[in-house]
Amino acid sequence: MSFAALSRTYGLGRRTTGALVIVALALGACGKDANTSPTSTPAADSVAPGETLPPDTGAPATGGGSAVDTGLAITTPAATTEVDSVTWTLYREVGSLDPIFAFDYPENTVLAQMCETLLRQDPDGSLQPGLADLTQPDATTLVFTLRNGVTFWNGDPVTAADVVFSLERARSTELGGFYPAVFTRVSTIVATSDTVVTITLAEPDYWLLGELASTPGWIVQQSFVEAAGGDFGNPTGRTMCSGAFKLGDWNVGEKLAIVRNDSYWNPEVKPLVKEIDFIGVPDANTLTTGLLAGDISGTYSFGPLPTIDQLTGNAGITVTEGAGWNTEALIVSSFDGPLGTKEVRQALSLALDRKAYIDAVYKGYASIPHAISAPGTWGYAPDVFQAAYDALPAMNQDLAKAKQLADAAGAAGKTITIGFVSDSEAAQAQANAYKTAGEAIGLKVELKGVTADQYINFFIDAKFREGVDGFFTVNYGDYADPAALLSTLVLPEGSQNYTGYANETVTALMEEARSTADPAERAAKVVEAQVLITDDLPWIPTAYPSNLVVTRSNITGQVASFAYMFAPWAWTMGGV
Repeated sequence: MSFAALSRTYGLGRRTTGALVIVALALGACGKDANTSPTSTPAADSVAPGETLPPDTGAPATGGGSAVDTGLAITTPAATTEVDSVTWTLYREVGSLDPIFAFDYPENTVLAQMCETLLRQDPDGSLQPGLADLTQPDATTLVFTLRNGVTFWNGDPVTAADVVFSLERARSTELGGFYPAVFTRVSTIVATSDTVVTITLAEPDYWLLGELASTPGWIVQQSFVEAAGGDFGNPTGRTMCSGAFKLGDWNVGEKLAIVRNDSYWNPEVKPLVKEIDFIGVPDANTLTTGLLAGDISGTYSFGPLPTIDQLTGNAGITVTEGAGWNTEALIVSSFDGPLGTKEVRQALSLALDRKAYIDAVYKGYASIPHAISAPGTWGYAPDVFQAAYDALPAMNQDLAKAKQLADAAGAAGKTITIGFVSDSEAAQAQANAYKTAGEAIGLKVELKGVTADQYINFFIDAKFREGVDGFFTVNYGDYADPAALLSTLVLPEGSQNYTGYANETVTALMEEARSTADPAERAAKVVEAQVLITDDLPWIPTAYPSNLVVTRSNITGQVASFAYMFAPWAWTMGGV
């Protein structure tokens, strides 16, 4: 790939988990409308006061389950045989195994195998008990009771004190982690016994449950962290978690190995792979050569590789198109110029030829959006989300309507500036698609190209964004709820609300959704907000990339959905 395959950072605001991802997209052929229907019924994602979360059913189901009627998978077919070792690639090496600093694909992909959360996200995005069972005696009290026999890799029990320590680290504003704003409605986190943790909320927060099943909720051992001091999470200080895989050899510049934890506390989980070796491979040609030669066992990608035709055409390789949670979009970063007018944003969106762009860039492994958040995020109340999504039209090109809107808004002759990565052919194609769309409605479009290393500054430096009307992202939330992403860009204090976008009705609906226990009622509020957000277009969605699992054909059993970023994806991986 011609620039870093992806990078991610977190801004300031309501939650520091507002995600940015810059993707090295590859050129290629054939888009489709993402009009999808879940075929599985997720478990309840929350509990009403006085109820409990359904009991854990063990390891995630396997067998190629589909999240959508277009065939997007949530798992690959079940594995049947044990495998000594698997070599899995990341776009770069892991920087830290400290969960509070996990904010990018390499760290998440590895930590999700080793560290565990109180609740767990299944491949369909639904929530199950993880380390603990949850009861909720009232709307502002969460009681987590650790399950019998939970232990760290060293055999020590996971205690309520370890849980409080881990969550307080994630909550801390002094440690420099990425997740304090996740806990804005939390009043206290207390160990009420050796095995019970009680979280008291200032007001109901049903988004918190998803976060506790994601990166902010990974539990580490307090005594180990304190003994490691400043080295915790690096190759010297290492880490201590409770998962079905534990940290093995970590040699910078070579590999990071995780090995099967044969003393894992949950007897229902029996991994078939003894060791997974993670290596950094940023170059698509090197990756492809390694896959074809059998030196590399597999990788995750949420967009096509430039060599995808070589891979799909080889009998020794399996490419699985999984349910993605990502949205590629133009972040409107300033309302001071023409894009400050809603009708101009609508016109630009209508003028964009998404099908041609997807045909050129994604080779069919992406969908045309109806809204900003992707269907893969329907981890609860899927029927509610499906009906609302179907009621929104696909964002197909309509130049006549686009020109009519632009003319009425007086856009002709006005200039917008769009930031993009200059040292990538795919990013140039992305920028040119918007340039063509803008010019088709009478705008003058200037492109501000920066290097991949500089591009992150658009997200974190207000001065760097000066004079720029928009820039590109591939973005996702940390759990399967459209609100997980939307909240970062539509709430006034959202971490990715760069324009100061504020719609009082949207804000009220989103905050009400956050406080609503019943999943269907919560989803109804989110989709009501979604209609207004889709009309306002504070961001302009471009495509929904699929989540790809590329493996040697003798390896199977992985989670295929984007849930792999936050929950164990290799529990059931093994040989065919």
